[in-house]
Amino acid sequence: MREETGISHIRSPDETCGWIEATIQFVNADEEDVASFVAECLELGAIGSQETHEPAENDSGQAEECEPCSPPRSIRTYFPDSFGVPEVTGLLESRTRALQGTWRSPDARARVIRCRRIEQEEWATSWKGGFLPEQVSRCFWVVPPWHSPSLPDEAVPMILEPGQAFGTGKHATTKHCLEFLEEIARDGASFPPSFLDAGCGSCILSIAAVRLGSSRVVGLDIDPEALRVARGNLELNRLSGRVLLVNGQPSCCRATFHLIAANLDATTLMRHKVSLWAALKKGGLAVLSGMLADEAPGVVEAFEELGSLPVARKADPVEGWTSLLLKKP
Repeated sequence: MREETGISHIRSPDETCGWIEATIQFVNADEEDVASFVAECLELGAIGSQETHEPAENDSGQAEECEPCSPPRSIRTYFPDSFGVPEVTGLLESRTRALQGTWRSPDARARVIRCRRIEQEEWATSWKGGFLPEQVSRCFWVVPPWHSPSLPDEAVPMILEPGQAFGTGKHATTKHCLEFLEEIARDGASFPPSFLDAGCGSCILSIAAVRLGSSRVVGLDIDPEALRVARGNLELNRLSGRVLLVNGQPSCCRATFHLIAANLDATTLMRHKVSLWAALKKGGLAVLSGMLADEAPGVVEAFEELGSLPVARKADPVEGWTSLLLKKP
């Protein structure tokens, strides 16, 4: 599945020197445009990027907008100090010009608003400003560990260390999964007692399942780094020991579950369809996510061959993501 947009990648630097922070402002650029730019920056040597939630300022300190046909958005990228401020500025200006003709909107434009050197100490805290508490579904809020927000009474907070594994709730596929879990909780007398989170990433769905009432939860992922992050997120939410984390594929499962969520991609879903279906109890529900609209018919057909019954579907009209809720008769 594609990288989660909005907040991108942050990885801690190994060196103890300063860093170069560049702020780029986008107008009329959609999520894919911005994601392409972020990917280019990482390939060019950036060590991280984040979307900021405050107006960008130019080097004179004055807020400035690029011909605001639509609300502008700003991305900060971080490069090692060895690159040099003039070099980073020139590099990014060159990339914005080169990418402009390939973006989806002919009116999309971007420019470097500010490029400056920051010290190691400032780096340690400056990137956190881009992560704020955010409502990601009807009742769930994702909260960074350094925030103590005042949330609505009905809010269910999930504390997540952002930017390290897929699943901070910003991506449409993650939102779809959370919405399905909430709807299952509302429709039934009680939430399914057992839950498999296949491709658990940050463990956000496992945390949600525990909060909703599952007593046996397993988080499965092939990426050891994702499991390390998941373990840390469970500790932040005081749920250590409530979720069993397993490094492996769906074929590793020997138990069966009342509810399965697989937020993967269409190819992976179909490759592991037999193992996923075997792990679902009779009468159980499966949330399948991570596919685009044109991929959904193939996934539906693959699981119908195993006897699945369609229950519901969610679609994101902007980026085209689709998620399915199936039942095992």
